[in-house]
Amino acid sequence: MEIGNKINQLRKLSGMTQEQLAEKLNVSRQTISKWESDRTSPDLESIVNISRIFHVSLDDLLKEGEAGVANKKDEQLTLEDLMKINLHNRKMSLLLISGLIFIMVSILNFAYVVALQNTTLSTQYMLYRYIATGQYENAPVDYMRLMIPSIIAGAIGVILFISYAIEKRKKGD
Repeated sequence: MEIGNKINQLRKLSGMTQEQLAEKLNVSRQTISKWESDRTSPDLESIVNISRIFHVSLDDLLKEGEAGVANKKDEQLTLEDLMKINLHNRKMSLLLISGLIFIMVSILNFAYVVALQNTTLSTQYMLYRYIATGQYENAPVDYMRLMIPSIIAGAIGVILFISYAIEKRKKGD
């Protein structure tokens, strides 16, 4: 297998685009495209960086011929395993995002119920005061309490964004 095909497979299995890989290697996207189509070959420094990024030994990355053919079955199993791991990670991400959406919906629903209850009590209180004393006065409503779910949902969003940025920076280093 040519080095270009290996780079292409490793990049796709890791879920990276050509632009993302080019950014990590400090080259252009067109350079990655030329490597993957075997029009040009990466220099030694780039090959070493590629092996570090994808956690592949230089032997596995550079070997061709009989050794590569003999290990082709093992390589395919490893690639299938990587694809399964990638699929599992995507499912876990979807599960996490779905869980967060449900939590936010439940918080907003709770806020709606509390607001409805306060409005109902406020209306009842105003009518009672008007009938009993002849005074028309609004019932006190604690609007800050109604803002708490929004504050919590916003804080969760900020925490998720910061976590995403930290993970992205860790993977970039």
